[in-house]
Amino acid sequence: MSSVWRPERRNRNTGQSWSGYSKSNDMRVPESWQDKHGNYSIFYERLDVAVEQQIEIDGFRLRVLYEKPRQGFTYGCSPADLARILRASASLLPCLPDIIAFRQPTRKQRQQKSVWGRFLYYANIGRHEGSAIILEAQELGSLLKWTKRMTIEDRSEYERLVSDGHVFVETKRSFQAELNENAVRNTVLYRTFLHELGHMAHHHQDVLDERTALDQDRELAEELFFSKPVSEREVFAHAFAEKIGKSLRHSGAAPFDPEPFRCSGPSHLQAGSG
Repeated sequence: MSSVWRPERRNRNTGQSWSGYSKSNDMRVPESWQDKHGNYSIFYERLDVAVEQQIEIDGFRLRVLYEKPRQGFTYGCSPADLARILRASASLLPCLPDIIAFRQPTRKQRQQKSVWGRFLYYANIGRHEGSAIILEAQELGSLLKWTKRMTIEDRSEYERLVSDGHVFVETKRSFQAELNENAVRNTVLYRTFLHELGHMAHHHQDVLDERTALDQDRELAEELFFSKPVSEREVFAHAFAEKIGKSLRHSGAAPFDPEPFRCSGPSHLQAGSG
């Protein structure tokens, strides 16, 4: 075997990601960021708030932070819609979030960290803090892609999306649906929002409620709760959302026509218990 270097025999790993190629400009969403005051926040805690509202449900006041969506984007619902859902299901909810935020993600965040919504056990958004549900704007006309190689959980979620009204078209390697206003509304308002309430209810049951907590020691209960598999917490949230959704439909409280909302500046919104 010749020991002479032959330039035509190129290393097969050259230019591949596992050999370090392009690692210096890898397109990633920064997980944290420090402002000029030295305070750290996660990217989804940063909002350019256009409207701040207060909703009152059975004496509990929660804060609504609304970031105006870019042209062509929609949240699928308004703060008034959420107030109506909370008012109709208040008797079934063990607790309410301190903050509900409507957030416009950046293009990179949509590509890398795309979600319908999030539940934060503790958030620090501007001058507000506490438990929070964040709903993210969706781009109308964009494609929702679902791989054909689905796990059991993926298949269940796919079927839920179909039930929401997303019309999927089969391609060679995936199923694709074009986002429209009605389907986005069904997914965000009648399922995602209820799902995030389910995560909050699960935490309240296992950690905060002394009657059902995993341990009387709050810190230990918290540790036990977060040691549960993510899949187990997801199953609870899905079941909770389905229960609330069925109750709303059975009572005639949902679905309903969109409540009007104008993003015109700081305002105040109250929703009583009915």
